[in-house]
Formats: sequence, C-alpha cells, structure tokens
Amino acid sequence: MFHRMRDRMKMVVIIVIVAMVGGGVWAALSYFFGGRQVTSTEAAAVVATVNGQAIHLYDLHQVFINQLQQIEAQQGTLPGRAYEAVRYQALDLIVGSLVLNQEIAKRNLSASAAEIDAELQRIMDLFPSEDEFKTQLEYAGLTEDILRSQLAEEVKYNKLTQEIIGDLPVSEQEIREAYEQVRTSHILIRPEGDSDEAWIEAEEQAWDVYSQVTIENFAELAEALSSDGSAVQGGDIGFVPRGATVSEYENVAFSLEVGKISEPVRSTYGYHIITVTERKEAEGEEFEAARAELEEKIRNEKGQGDLLAWFEEVREAADVVIMDYQMHAFAHMQADEYEDAVHYYKLAIEQQPGDGYLYASLGDAYYEMGNVEEAINQYKLATEEFSDYALFAGLGDLYRESERFDEAAEAYLKASELVPNDIWSQLALYQYLKDMERHDDALIIEERIEAFQARQDEYLRELQEQEATTDASEEAVEEVETELAEVLDGDSDPEN
Repeated sequence: MFHRMRDRMKMVVIIVIVAMVGGGVWAALSYFFGGRQVTSTEAAAVVATVNGQAIHLYDLHQVFINQLQQIEAQQGTLPGRAYEAVRYQALDLIVGSLVLNQEIAKRNLSASAAEIDAELQRIMDLFPSEDEFKTQLEYAGLTEDILRSQLAEEVKYNKLTQEIIGDLPVSEQEIREAYEQVRTSHILIRPEGDSDEAWIEAEEQAWDVYSQVTIENFAELAEALSSDGSAVQGGDIGFVPRGATVSEYENVAFSLEVGKISEPVRSTYGYHIITVTERKEAEGEEFEAARAELEEKIRNEKGQGDLLAWFEEVREAADVVIMDYQMHAFAHMQADEYEDAVHYYKLAIEQQPGDGYLYASLGDAYYEMGNVEEAINQYKLATEEFSDYALFAGLGDLYRESERFDEAAEAYLKASELVPNDIWSQLALYQYLKDMERHDDALIIEERIEAFQARQDEYLRELQEQEATTDASEEAVEEVETELAEVLDGDSDPEN
C-alpha cells in the first residue's frame, strides 16, 4: 500500500516536471511574450546566470507558463499586474533547480541503469498490464526514454537528500506508530456559538448522549445527533493514521480498545463521543514489507529542517546574476531597495516602451520612496498603454490618497466601465466614491450594479425556461414511449 501511494504521487510529479521543461525544441517556438511574438534569437537571450550557468528566456517562459496555469487553475484568471510576480517566482524556481543540479554534479552523484530500472518497474507495477502502462504513458504525452530520464534525476536527488540528512536514527516505536491506524466512529456535538454558555450546553448534551449510547445503538444515535458529515455513515470516519486528526481526538482514539466508547472529549470542533471499530496493528507480513519505506519516510521527515537549512545556505552562497531588467528591478523591490528598482524599471521600459505594467511597477517603486506625484505620472502612462481595471483602480487610489477627488472619481468610473460583470469590484468602487462623497458618480456605478443584477436575473430566467422545456420534452417522450409500449403489448396479446 505504501509503495503504491508513493509511486502514484511520483508519476504525478514526473508528469508535472515534464510539462515544465517541455521538449526544448527550438524550431517549435511559436509562443507570445509581452504581447508580441518572441523569436528564436530572443528566446536564446540570457536572463540570468547561476554560478556562471545560463538561464535562457525560453526556459524562463516555459516555467512561467506552467506556474501561471497551476495558479489560475486554483484561483481563476490572474490580472496582468500579477504576471511580474509569477515570472519572478518562475525564475526563482529555476535558480533553485540549477543550484541543486550543480551540487549533484559537484558530488558526482549518478543513477545506474539498475536503479532506474527498479524505479521504472515500480511505476509499471501500478498498472494492470504493460500495455495499459504504455497507453497511459502516451496519454500523458511521455515516452519511456523521457520517463527514464526523469527517474534518473529523481534517483540522484534522493541520493543528495540522503547525503545531506545523513543516517538519522529512527526508533522501532516510531516505525510502529507510523504504521498503526484506527478506524473510529464518533458523535460530534457542536456548540451553537462561541460563548461559554453555548459550550456548557454542548457539554451537557454530550454527557446526556453518552448516558444513552451503546455499541449497538451508536450508529443510530450518530445519524440522528452528530453535527458533521459522518452522521450519514453512522459516525464512521474510516481509518486514520497518527497526525491526521486534532490531538485531543487522536490521543483518545489510539488509546481506546476496540468496542469501547469514550467519555465526551472536547476539541476545537465541539464534544466528541468516540468508539474504535478496528485497529491496524504493526505486525504481520504487510507491516514487515512496509518497514523499510516507513523508516526512510520518517528519516526524511525528521531531516526536513536540516535539508531546508542546507538548501538556503547553498542558495544564498550561489552567484546569481540577473540580466533581465524587469526581474532585476523586481528583486530590488523585494529587498526594499527602491532607488535601484527605479533604475532597472526605467531600463526595462527603454526595452519595452509599450508595456503598461512596467510603468505601473515603476510607479509602485516611486510610491514606496514617498514620491506620490511621480507614482501618479507613471500610472497615467500605464493607463495610456493598457485599458486595464487594475491600472485605473490603482491610479484612482493614488489620486484619492492625494485628495484629488475629481480625478480619482474619473479613474474609478473608468475602472468600473472595464469590469461590468465583476460585482465585487463594482461594490468596492461604489464604496470608494461614497466615502469621497461623490454621490452622483456613485449613482452611476449603482446603476451598473443594477444592470448586472438584471442580466443575472434574465440569465436565470432563461435557464429555468430551458430546464422547463427540457422537462416537458422528456415527459412527452416518456408518454410516447408508454403509448408505444401499450400498443406493442396489445398486438402481442393473443386475445386481441
């Protein structure tokens, strides 16, 4: 079980890595960057070096796109202003990766064919057949050669980890506790509020339930009285390992014998009445088979602090030179070195004068230096290049801080115009205008909010009509099918 869980995750990690590095085929370059197509010559440009090793624009862009896709999959579409931070994060990831690769090379760590074969076989064993493995590999856009290459890197990374962590001791008790699991059911009584009175009432109710509960009626009472989602399963929350629940619950669960019921136990969620229905003990063939991997897992977890401290040390010692002006400026912003940031943003603007977000970033640097007037000038230039909500809203904020309320209202109204279907932004802008006592301007946004709500109502009405039409069509089809079935039954009846 432990092998299979780890290897499934490994397969996911490998797919992500391959997606990040891409194929590296220069002839296939057809992406756009900064609003314009990037040529092969530009892609080969060096944006940074790590101990003399180059990072090319192409590499940065590939990782940037991957990071952006991952973030937007979780949070939705990011505003253009956020791209700079994501791009810098991508650069930082590449720097860290190169530092590790250089350390591996320095230590002459390698992966033998036998080690790669063993890792590959573990992954293949996850599938019912070799054909299914190859099908899934193709579906993921991988070849076996690419997979073997990535597994070789993983073997080397694991060796590096072991060299850094060393032979940390792992006790027998730690291995056993990592393996043990208990299957529990509980009845949760939540307080109705955060007051002391609410908690007292919850405790009294929990003791009342405890006075009634038995192993035979536990599931019935849990279904009727428990205040969480496990109620529908009679309170059953399945097997849990140590560390998977709050400590108050865990301490009782792992100390209870199977078939026993605990007194009410208080946690941050309320009062739990717990019973253990099964135990997975650290014994038998399955435990012995998992022992070595559990020991490795525990050792790695115990060594995470040492590993992180080591990485931060070698990362800090690395000679990182950033040639990309925008990334250089952003790095200075992170270090609160605003005059240097201004210098490099100006150089970046000379290279890309049509990038409105660069003007906004330069404005941010001026703002941090206390030069609000110059910050306003840069944001005005930004809005001349891009009609972007965030740029106009930022300009409005600067005007408002400078008590230039007429210009602030104008910027906010333009920002509002650009996001007609973003109700939260509209409400925020409406409140800003109200706070400035710009009631006529606030009324304009209020009308836009009402128009948005009307569009939503119309959409819901059309959706309901479509559902009603669909339901009517389905009913008509059912009637025809019923009539047809009756006719056919009548024709087959020997008495008709």
